[in-house]
Amino acid sequence: MRGYWKASLSPAYNFFFSLILLVGYEGILWLTGNPSGERNLIDEWLTRFLSWASPYEWVISLGIVLLGLAYVYGIRKENTSLTDWVFLLMLGEALAWALLLYKLLPLLTHALLPPPPAQLNPFTASFWEGIALCMGAGFYEELFFRVLLVEGLLLLFTGLKPKKATAFQYIAAWVVSAVVFSLAHFIYEKPTLYAFHYRTLFGLMLSGLYILRGFGIAAWAHALYDVFVLWWH
Repeated sequence: MRGYWKASLSPAYNFFFSLILLVGYEGILWLTGNPSGERNLIDEWLTRFLSWASPYEWVISLGIVLLGLAYVYGIRKENTSLTDWVFLLMLGEALAWALLLYKLLPLLTHALLPPPPAQLNPFTASFWEGIALCMGAGFYEELFFRVLLVEGLLLLFTGLKPKKATAFQYIAAWVVSAVVFSLAHFIYEKPTLYAFHYRTLFGLMLSGLYILRGFGIAAWAHALYDVFVLWWH
């Protein structure tokens, strides 16, 4: 298991494992024709910021893939050999975390606040389009709120020396990223105290998972959790 733990934290495994989500997201939306025209939260931001990309939003995803390849093999100079069994174990671990989140989050949130009569359903009526949006949320939201935001906060808190971060600085980045993640969703929906608590707890768990287990497993756990919500609600 030590071999798996080390391999699953490598940039190469995290890149290719999370890339499956991005390919699935763009592929399913292309096959279904994206009937509702919905995109995930971060993709929507990027599309509005990079207005030239519309209606070819997949160009943004392609650019992210190329940047990821440059980071893994150019900056990090990754030479890890990839094997199927590590990807399968990472998928099993992500599935276990997703199930834990799905079971635990309502219990923790209900202990703080009573749930509203009807919770907002962020997914479309089209099942396959909903699956695509789950995959896109897992990839893009974890990329932004965990990789960029958590790492950016650590750079800020440590004066550009993240390897010297203290436990307090990690906790600060962990908490702030979760709160920002929760608040960001209210840009396109009416804020409620229940939703804020729920998403903050979700953000805390995913930021912690990212810090401990890396981007790939956090992204897949997020996507699979969303699939469970879509399937059972």
